[in-house]
Amino acid sequence: MSNLLGIDLGTSSVKVVLVDERGDVLGRGSGDYPLLTPKPGWVEQDPQSWWSATVKAVRQSLIGL
Repeated sequence: MSNLLGIDLGTSSVKVVLVDERGDVLGRGSGDYPLLTPKPGWVEQDPQSWWSATVKAVRQSLIGL
C-alpha cells in the first residue's frame, strides 16, 4: 500500500499531512518560521528556515507509524 505526503508551505509555517490510498490521515505535522523585517516596509524569509521547518513537520507526521 502506498502513502501520500502533502506539504503546504505558507507565509509563516509549513503544514504536512500523511494519508493512505483511501485518504485516511496517518499523521500530521507543522513547523513555524519567522518573517524577517530588515528595514521598514521590507519582509523577507530565509529558505533554510523553510527547509528546517519542513523536515521537522515531516518527522512529526511519521511519529507513530
